[in-house]
Amino acid sequence: MTHLQCYENKEGRDSGKIADYFRGDYIGRQMLLTLITTTIAVVMIAVAYILYDFENFMKTIYQVDLVSFAKHWAVVYLIFVSIACIITYIIYAIRYSKAKKSLRRYYNTLRKLTKMYGEES
Repeated sequence: MTHLQCYENKEGRDSGKIADYFRGDYIGRQMLLTLITTTIAVVMIAVAYILYDFENFMKTIYQVDLVSFAKHWAVVYLIFVSIACIITYIIYAIRYSKAKKSLRRYYNTLRKLTKMYGEES
């Protein structure tokens, strides 16, 4: 019984929030958040790269082929986002399955406890 209460106070909160979603919705939401944050990260990296060598950037801005420059950063962005989304999918799929399994064990223990109290009455 105390085990159930400890579960509700700690692990059960997170598992309950995760279980409110369907698997695809939960993982999709997390991947969308990852897409947004990785986009912000890539923009920050690009700005930092340009600002770091700003003098050279300004000297060569008119000599650089802007199409190839844009393609290069698009490839970097796509690789970065792809890797981040794959990692996110794996991590949150595992978290979702662990939460579901944990909730199943919790509900099974609750059923046993209910039967036990039903037999005593």
